[in-house]
Amino acid sequence: MSNRLQDKVALVTGASRGIGRATALALADEGAHVVVSARTESDLQSLAQEIEAKGVKALACTGDLSQPEDVARLAQATNEQFGRVDILVNNAGVGKFGTLADLSLEEYDWMMDTNMRSTFLCTKQFLPGMLERREGWVVFVGSVAGLYGLPNETVYCASKHAQYGFARALDYETREQNVKVSYIAPGGVDTYFAFGTGRTEGDPRLKEYLDSDDVAQAVIFAVTQPPKSRVFLIGMRPMREPL
Repeated sequence: MSNRLQDKVALVTGASRGIGRATALALADEGAHVVVSARTESDLQSLAQEIEAKGVKALACTGDLSQPEDVARLAQATNEQFGRVDILVNNAGVGKFGTLADLSLEEYDWMMDTNMRSTFLCTKQFLPGMLERREGWVVFVGSVAGLYGLPNETVYCASKHAQYGFARALDYETREQNVKVSYIAPGGVDTYFAFGTGRTEGDPRLKEYLDSDDVAQAVIFAVTQPPKSRVFLIGMRPMREPL
């Protein structure tokens, strides 16, 4: 275990699987205590045990972070155990692929609420403490879909473009108070993401995509920069993913 983040407190949303899970474990490997949040309690509890096995503290808190009351409950539990959050990783995200004609208003709300509303609520909740302490890191696990328009991803692209614009503006608001903002923009990642809503489990193409650990290491790179340096945008693409 490295000590680059020793005694820092990190919060990872959407942590039960995939990139969020890998990021939580990577932060623990760097010495951070980790708060993990998602909707599935059993997955979070097993993750918390793995984190604590690395010699750091963990807190698992279930909830729907697009709902203000769940974010408030997460903040209360985190403050009771740790007193602060130094690193916020906005990772929670969902997607459905298909033509605009195939997407419903309910699916629009589902993607925008999970991908952007939760980002807004969590950042608004935990940023003030960072600004007051004049230290902190806000990381957005976004997507290449936040940088480009892609076919069959109209609403998903819209949600990730919103997240990217939010991050860019926040970077300008916070950097003079020593809070660093980073947006990670991976292409395809081999996870459970969008199974049943555009991807099929077992698709052999997934094995050519990035691994969750690849993205987790990009997060670590962002939050371990020297004091005078900040990395805002990290774009990542699989070697074999078509443009």
